Amino acid sequence: MKKSLIILLVIFLCSCASRQLTPEMEYISSVSDTSKCKFIRNMYCETQPHTMIHYVKLNTGNAGGDSYKIISTNNQIISGINVMMINFEVYKCR
Repeated sequence: MKKSLIILLVIFLCSCASRQLTPEMEYISSVSDTSKCKFIRNMYCETQPHTMIHYVKLNTGNAGGDSYKIISTNNQIISGINVMMINFEVYKCR
């Protein structure tokens, strides 16, 4: 039992480590005026409401952008879990 718990804990910690923002991603921000920005792509992700901005920043950074504009959000309860669905655009503004 103790060995199984340690293995599960290691797997959990490894999966969390891959989802951390890099120092550059910490400076990713939302943008309202996109006239001086280069559009990169539309993106979609599903998260819990309290991690929404974290995953939008993570996906924006992985796409090569430094700014994002949230187009729409939708909240649903799926199997008792609150899920936020987000459509956003990725931009390079700097």
